[in-house]
Amino acid sequence: MAESNDRDPMGSADASDDGWAVQSLFHFIVNASNFERSLAFYRALGFKLLRDNRDVIWPSMVAENFGMPVAQGRGALLAIGEGETHTRIDLIEWLEPKWEDPARSLPPERYVPRVMALRTRNVRAAYRELKAKGIEFIGEPRERDPSIGLESVVCCRDPDGLVVELIEYMPGVLGSRIESLARRE
Repeated sequence: MAESNDRDPMGSADASDDGWAVQSLFHFIVNASNFERSLAFYRALGFKLLRDNRDVIWPSMVAENFGMPVAQGRGALLAIGEGETHTRIDLIEWLEPKWEDPARSLPPERYVPRVMALRTRNVRAAYRELKAKGIEFIGEPRERDPSIGLESVVCCRDPDGLVVELIEYMPGVLGSRIESLARRE
């Protein structure tokens, strides 16, 4: 196999040359204005509670790592999927400093959304069950679209406006097929 940096815009060396490599996404932080409300939402989506940190006082190194003068919050590590590389979110209600989403002052249709896409088996059944539990959706599940390999997709918002996309591809399709889509010139 020929070596190439075509996919590496930073021009860095192959990670294996120095004995290190990123293994997977461990977690990403989802901000919450009300921890209990957001925890209930993500549990309804099927996330499991791995670690409950809501009463933990964070050491000063947390603030230092994030480049903040102080950092305290209520949190929980949640996971969906199986195995050690399952998808995890760190749900945090920031206590100090208080998190204020600047987009909250705009109507949802006026700001560029933050989006979390969850690959989902049987989107239509998920929609029916979650809607029955009181989760509000942005629209109805989309119809099947073989041209892009999509079985269905539907979106809802978490309690703080994060768009959660439930997406189902046809068997054997990794992500949306783009070959037949128009291109910008």
